[in-house]
Amino acid sequence: MRGYNKQDISAINYTMISLLSSKVNILIVGGGEAAFIKCITFSKEGCNVTVVSKEFNKNFYKLKGVSNIKLIKDEYKESYVDINHIVIIATNSNIVNESIKNYCDEKYKLYLNCEDFTQGLVVKPVQRDTPNMKFALHTKGGSPKTSLFMSKIIEDKIYEYSNFIDYTCSIRNIVKMRPQKKEIMNFVCSEDFFFFYTKDVQSIILEMFYGIDI
Repeated sequence: MRGYNKQDISAINYTMISLLSSKVNILIVGGGEAAFIKCITFSKEGCNVTVVSKEFNKNFYKLKGVSNIKLIKDEYKESYVDINHIVIIATNSNIVNESIKNYCDEKYKLYLNCEDFTQGLVVKPVQRDTPNMKFALHTKGGSPKTSLFMSKIIEDKIYEYSNFIDYTCSIRNIVKMRPQKKEIMNFVCSEDFFFFYTKDVQSIILEMFYGIDI
C-alpha cells in the first residue's frame, strides 16, 4: 500500500518553528493548483516566493505585479534550489519530484512534498492571527479540515483574553530588567491573576506583592 496508514501518521512527531517571513526565500517547482495554493499561502505571510514551471495555471497570472512573487517559465534546475531556503515540490512528474527531493537532501534544504507530506521535511500548518497573537496547528492524523475547524475555536478563545495578553506583555516590558522578572511573570501569567484582572484590581495586587506601580 502506498504511503502510511493512520497508525504510522499518528506516530510522526513534529517540531514547529517560526520563520522571519521577509528573510525567507521559497522556491515552488510546479505550476498547477497545488503550487498556486502554496504560492498564495507563503506570499500572504510575507515570504519571498519564486515559482518555476514550464506551464502555469491561469490563476497564476492574477499574481503578476505582486512584489514578493516571481514567476519563471523554465524547467526545473538545481541552481534554483541553491538560492532558496525552502522548496515546495509540486510537479506532476514522479521522476522530477524524486530528483528535487534527492537534491534537497544532498544540500540540506527544507522541502514540502505536495503529493505526500510524509515524504517531505516540512508540513504547512494552519495559521491564524489576532491583534496580539499568532498561532499554528495541525492534526497528528493528517486532517486539514479538522485543523481549520479547531483553529476557529482556538482563535475565538484567544480573543476572550486579548486585552489581558496586551497587559501581560506590557508588564513584561516593565519588569524585564528586574531580578524577579521570572517570578513576576509566572505570577502574572496565571488563572489566579487573570481573575484579579477581571475584577480590575490587578494594579493593587502587583503593588501589594512586588511594589510595582502601574
